[in-house]
Amino acid sequence: MDRDKEFSRLKRRTTKLINKCDEKGIEFTDLEIVAFSKVGHAESMLDVSWLVKKQQLERIFEKYKVR
Repeated sequence: MDRDKEFSRLKRRTTKLINKCDEKGIEFTDLEIVAFSKVGHAESMLDVSWLVKKQQLERIFEKYKVR
């Protein structure tokens, strides 16, 4: 998958997760908020650190069952 598609997918998954948790009234931890902030302020995958996108975000998506 090229970086643009990967970045678009990451943004969609992040938005989906935030909306899902907002509807259910679930609050995020500070670490989760930092990870989402990194994605929200990024302009490309190069702006999202490897640690955030590979470890933390995948754990968050799995925790909240967002595919």
